Amino acid sequence: MFASCLLGLNVLFRLPALTVGGAALVLLSPAADALLLALLVCLWVWLRLPGLRIVCFVLAGTGLMLLSFRTADSLVPYYFDRAFRPALDLGYLPDLYALLRDTLPPLVFYGALLLLAAATAGLGAGFWGLFRMLGESCRLPACRWSLITLIALLSFVELLTPFSFLGESAPVRLVGKSGGSGVKETAVGGETENPETAFHREAAEPGGGMLARLEGRNVLLLVVESYGYTLFSEPEHFDLFQPHLARFEAELEAAGFAVCSNFLESTAFGGNSWLADATLTTGVRIEDEAAYRELLASEVKPLAAYFREAGYRAVAAMPATTRAWPEGEFFAFDRIYTYPDFGYRGPNLKWAPMTDQYVLDFMHRAEIAGAASPLLVEYLLISSHYPFNLIPVYFEDWSRVGDGSIYHRTEAVRVLPIPAGRQTAGIEGLAEAIAYDLRLIAGYLDRFVADESLIVIVGDHQPYSGVTGRGKPRSVAIHAVSRRRELLLPFLSRGYVAGAFPDQPLPHPGMETFLPALLEDFSAPGPDEGSAAGG
Repeated sequence: MFASCLLGLNVLFRLPALTVGGAALVLLSPAADALLLALLVCLWVWLRLPGLRIVCFVLAGTGLMLLSFRTADSLVPYYFDRAFRPALDLGYLPDLYALLRDTLPPLVFYGALLLLAAATAGLGAGFWGLFRMLGESCRLPACRWSLITLIALLSFVELLTPFSFLGESAPVRLVGKSGGSGVKETAVGGETENPETAFHREAAEPGGGMLARLEGRNVLLLVVESYGYTLFSEPEHFDLFQPHLARFEAELEAAGFAVCSNFLESTAFGGNSWLADATLTTGVRIEDEAAYRELLASEVKPLAAYFREAGYRAVAAMPATTRAWPEGEFFAFDRIYTYPDFGYRGPNLKWAPMTDQYVLDFMHRAEIAGAASPLLVEYLLISSHYPFNLIPVYFEDWSRVGDGSIYHRTEAVRVLPIPAGRQTAGIEGLAEAIAYDLRLIAGYLDRFVADESLIVIVGDHQPYSGVTGRGKPRSVAIHAVSRRRELLLPFLSRGYVAGAFPDQPLPHPGMETFLPALLEDFSAPGPDEGSAAGG
């Protein structure tokens, strides 16, 4: 029944607005949907006709469904800067639930849940009554079976057909026109690789020693939530952020570190960080959940697997992963630390279950301080998560962090105001949140990294469109840092600029270029490649 309704919704979404003298006669907007629902309820209350009651139930339920889809079709582009795709986006409902629960006032959130439950019950009752009425009117078995067959056929067609005749942007179409997985063609060796083969290859094996040019140095990969291009590209955003980035650069230089910077194009926008992380660490461009699932079932070799082959211990810090994550096996880490593993005793800061300083401190004690072999450590830092209004205090004395219980104190977390009518603390909050992470990283490197480790700091995606504006580039900042300046030469040869201020013009290389470049630049060439590589 649900799929059958979607067939009608496909048509309703594509109805042209009829106008007379510039006045719209067909208004398919959330406001118009709500008005239609109110009129139907009034009509049922006033007339109390049995047949009309069933019709009103059906129309009201369909209208509520339409309103839900229209709302989703407005919110998904607003937050993620892409079209609403129900077949893929329905899988994000648990995350949406958590987001709304943590960011909406309780009265609004639970009121909306009750309204949704009532709408679902009304829709079910309406369709049950409709089918009973049709069943009673269809006395002949052949007629009943014809009705059932028609409904099943419509459902099957809606689920499996792209409906390209409805237009490329039909928002409730379950399958895209091409039926593609969201994998773009990938450049391999100067040629274009067919996306159908992208998951059935392994990245080109280096001709010589795997990552031998790192000479056993630790590699720290720090992925910073929402560290996006908007902080550099929008003048008003850059004015807020520039002093913080200048301080970050100065602190690194004072501690003896060199830094170079660039931009990479992310596959995510406003959320869905795992798509960006998968792209970064596999060299395959992953743009949606279907492509992600296909990747997990593939033979593609991820970042950690290469490091393990080179004799490294590979670990990941994922403090925001609060549930079991069996998919993690694909990424080939020796160990993945998720929320329960950290032993955190502090408060939950909305979508940041713990602070990034706690994560860095814990991982240093658990893995780095006493390491017997070289390490690859990937951190997924989350203190700069939406809605950008809870900023932890950076403790110069790291011993104060302890088990995290210090963050229960009101002075340990800054609470930025969220203006009326807005969902976040805006660019002011974003700039402060990223500034916290940069100061934290500089402080950590100065205090705890005395060797010649290679450190890579990269954003996962741009913040949502309410901060950046609609239709903005998907690029993020990336910095390479080390006390050994020679380790930065390969990055500089690939277009990075010295310092913490990237200024490369659009378009930027994709995140999928990071892993192949890292393998090529830091693996020793084979005997037949030595002369071509300049010795």
